[in-house]
Amino acid sequence: MSNLNKTGTFAATTDGNFNIIPYNRANSFRITNFTGKVVGVRRRHSSEVVDDFNDVDFSEWSGNVEYESSELEGTGAAAITDIAWRDLTSEPVLDGAEVDVTLVTPSSNSYYITIGVYDDESRLGMDGAGFINIDEDNSKSNTKYIVTIRLYPSTSKFDTFLQEVGQDRVSINTGEDGVFGSANLINSIIAVTCMEKRVVVDPIIYRKKVNSSNEQIGHGGSFVYPCEDNTSEYEIINLGSDALNYSDGDQTISVSGFYAR
Repeated sequence: MSNLNKTGTFAATTDGNFNIIPYNRANSFRITNFTGKVVGVRRRHSSEVVDDFNDVDFSEWSGNVEYESSELEGTGAAAITDIAWRDLTSEPVLDGAEVDVTLVTPSSNSYYITIGVYDDESRLGMDGAGFINIDEDNSKSNTKYIVTIRLYPSTSKFDTFLQEVGQDRVSINTGEDGVFGSANLINSIIAVTCMEKRVVVDPIIYRKKVNSSNEQIGHGGSFVYPCEDNTSEYEIINLGSDALNYSDGDQTISVSGFYAR
């Protein structure tokens, strides 16, 4: 079991425009900049609730989905058997966007769950833009997990992660090939499959990639940032080697950090 009161250090490096801060589960972290260069820090996403299942209206869903009164978060959840799907987003999906699905695995010695993002309903049952398979080999029965699918439409790649609630996240796939279609996942869907078993889901969150304003840290600067769950909620941006000179952002920079939870 992971140390639930862990602190530690990390280094974040980028040799281009920006890069994700390495994952560490944390409530907050401090970055100190001794690079001699100007560094930017910003949140990577804005979060949109796809479904929190706090009512009995499943009109936006297709497939076998029912209201579940036992709570995961809020006042209700969804019980899915076989397959169920609904709209994810009507907007183009940018590189680094993520989908989080919280679920409870079936109370069974054997099960097979697939969570997938698809550009079109015609892809259901096949490989999608991003997908993860969960079974008794990589998870425990009757246990709450958060599934994360990170999408890179420009390269048709995806990453997946599995996190038992209260524990550290585990990488399942990195740089896997996905089928993204030709419309940048406009009108994409999210699907949950659990054949011959029953999986409880709540909630589904779409973490839309945004290029928000960054906070600038000059040489010698040190700032603390809050986290919902982990340090990878943020990214660093290379703004150039000298103050007010943003012309050489392709040189490698590394900043140090300290995280706590």
